[in-house]
Amino acid sequence: MNLDLLRSLHAVVKTGSINQAAEILCKTQPAVSMAIKRLEQDVGFTIFHRNKYRLQLTDKGKIFYQKSRVILEQVAGLESLTDSFRRGEEHQVNIAIESSTNINANVAYLKALQHKFPNTELLIKSSHQLNSLTLLQEGSVDLVISPWLVTFESEGNFESKLINNFSFFLCGHKSLFEPFGITESSQITNKILSQLPQVVPQQLALNIQPSSLVPHIGKSIIKLDDIHYFIAALKAPLGWGAMSDALWNDEMEQEFFKFSFQSSTSPIIVETRLVKNRNQILGPAAQFLWDSF
Repeated sequence: MNLDLLRSLHAVVKTGSINQAAEILCKTQPAVSMAIKRLEQDVGFTIFHRNKYRLQLTDKGKIFYQKSRVILEQVAGLESLTDSFRRGEEHQVNIAIESSTNINANVAYLKALQHKFPNTELLIKSSHQLNSLTLLQEGSVDLVISPWLVTFESEGNFESKLINNFSFFLCGHKSLFEPFGITESSQITNKILSQLPQVVPQQLALNIQPSSLVPHIGKSIIKLDDIHYFIAALKAPLGWGAMSDALWNDEMEQEFFKFSFQSSTSPIIVETRLVKNRNQILGPAAQFLWDSF
């Protein structure tokens, strides 16, 4: 079907007259009239009532017009996509976000990117245990939003930008401490913790030992590789462990004690950073996100 004829139809419906449609389309009035007649010949039915001062769609014409709008919108989208590819915009940006970070806040940062590059598909991967950095090393993703320590610089050819800070602290379900008569978090000592099971993440990416972040002092160790199972294990309660304030909620505030090792008076403060491979050349969309920080 001729798209130019459909565009003439839409101009006439929008303006309500052949003359005004001709002005919008930069065509003559006879050319627009001929286009409408040609379209009606092609489809085999009358699209407009012609016995009224203002052109009005017939019942069949209304249905045809609505369907044709979908076609023209899709064509416009395809043309926009083609233009963006000609300009060198990537068709897809791959981003990995660590589940231990504040996911709601971090995903919100992508809104400006989506607005500026609507034709670029965003592929967001959930990651855990710093595996996002491994994906970045392998070239599977363009950018990573991850917890960050200074020591990570030496684990890869990374370049990073600060997004925000968050903290890690220790916590345990209150029922876990009942046998010890614990009624408030200040009563929890390293000696008591050493008599209880400890829930820890399995081996972190980049050969980083979990014990370097939170020492393993529990009576027994339970290792998990998924943050959701990790939280479920703490609630069970299978043991105590470290928790991110990004994952802490009102329910946990009521059910858990929050505490630190006796040797530490405050939670561990960790940065959330946007990370890329230092030598990687980003496409316009990914570069826009990088430059936003």
